[in-house]
Amino acid sequence: MRETLEQIVKELQQTLMDLDKVDAGAYGYKSAAPRVRKVLMESTKKIKDLRTEVQDKKKEHESKDN
Repeated sequence: MRETLEQIVKELQQTLMDLDKVDAGAYGYKSAAPRVRKVLMESTKKIKDLRTEVQDKKKEHESKDN
């Protein structure tokens, strides 16, 4: 799980330059915007999957306690 979250964070950090282009309207912002949106959508899906995995792990530990 940790590796998954670290990968998501890394991908988001790599998107910062493109996000700055979009924010400033700088050269290349039109092609940067779809790249940023793509990474954000993929990250959202990965985070939802990770959230489910964490919840399942929690339930697994709770069942062992009972």
